[in-house]
Amino acid sequence: MPQSDTRNGFVGAIFNRNFNVVAVINLLVMTAYYMIFVTGTMHVRETFGVSLSVAGFSSGIMVLGCLAGRFASGSLLSLFGCRVILFAGLMLYVAGMAAFFLPLSLSLLFAQRLLTGVAVGVTGTATGTIVAYVVPREYHGLGVSLFTMSTALALAAGPFLGIALVGGPGYEAVVWTALASGIVCLVVFFALRGLPAMLKKHRAMTDLYSYIDPRVVRFSLVALVACLGYGCVQAFLTSFAEERGLSDVASIFFLVYAAAALGTRPFSGHILDHYGENVVFYPALVIMSLSMVLLAMAENGMTFLLAGVLLGVGFGNFQSAGQAVSLTLVTRSRFAQATTTFFLFFDLGIGLGPYLFGFLVPVFGYDGMFFALVIVALFSAFLYWFEHGRFHGKRRR
Repeated sequence: MPQSDTRNGFVGAIFNRNFNVVAVINLLVMTAYYMIFVTGTMHVRETFGVSLSVAGFSSGIMVLGCLAGRFASGSLLSLFGCRVILFAGLMLYVAGMAAFFLPLSLSLLFAQRLLTGVAVGVTGTATGTIVAYVVPREYHGLGVSLFTMSTALALAAGPFLGIALVGGPGYEAVVWTALASGIVCLVVFFALRGLPAMLKKHRAMTDLYSYIDPRVVRFSLVALVACLGYGCVQAFLTSFAEERGLSDVASIFFLVYAAAALGTRPFSGHILDHYGENVVFYPALVIMSLSMVLLAMAENGMTFLLAGVLLGVGFGNFQSAGQAVSLTLVTRSRFAQATTTFFLFFDLGIGLGPYLFGFLVPVFGYDGMFFALVIVALFSAFLYWFEHGRFHGKRRR
């Protein structure tokens, strides 16, 4: 990053042209992704008459596609550079969205969603890696937190638009909107200028080290466990709200989640840069467990939306801080692999959550599932201490 940028303070150092471009791309792609994720389970259940678990897997398979996309991206980014891989991811995304309009059986729909997930994984890894390079290292905590605010906005806009479109024109309007978003992203992509050259260390394509970084694996295990609960919230919130008679506030849940995340991420990023990760992670994971308690007990809109606020403060800040911390564990030449490793485990947790805990719903109800996830969230705090927190009391700038 040029020295003149840092003299202007964090605003000039962080909000450069390339940061703004990839933030817009991330916002549009993730908005479309969440539109489909939140509405897709109900669409599959109604269209094909399958069980809740199978319908949930139709959303989870997109996350598994993200895993595959992120895994491949770690090596491909080092080999071809961020610009090429980001363009390829966007092209694949548009193709995946367009494939929906072909005659689809359930198995072909799974394939279409898998392809879409791969594209989102490739695109997300590329944008996250670009941010790591265009933001000065001393501002990584704040810079990544501000970048992930685009994801928080997407998490609000996606479900809100998805539920509104399904209730109006229908599910096809969701896919048309997602396809249009992908085309806009391809146009915005060409505004990227002068990306920093990646520091490349070429390794054999069969070498696992080409794709992930072992130094980030132990820390990323925390993300896997913490994301189990969030994956269940994403996949089952619409059905849960309908069962509790809270459908009228279901779309607002993600709005308050985003507002809480947006309102607190700049502060948590500043705290992370100056006081270390422990001050952010322990409160975030405990607050996330409290949000699961409130969801289990939610019988009215106020409790339901308060759970959304706590989830935004807790999980919302865990996500951004986790991505920033993963970058501190590696050298600059390994930023792509560090980003890949963290989000591999992150997406794996989101994808496995609905599948593992969806089986609890027929037996114990949604409240039983959420109470089980309280224990999972608290265990993730212990796992963080065991794998990372006890060794990293204060972050060095």
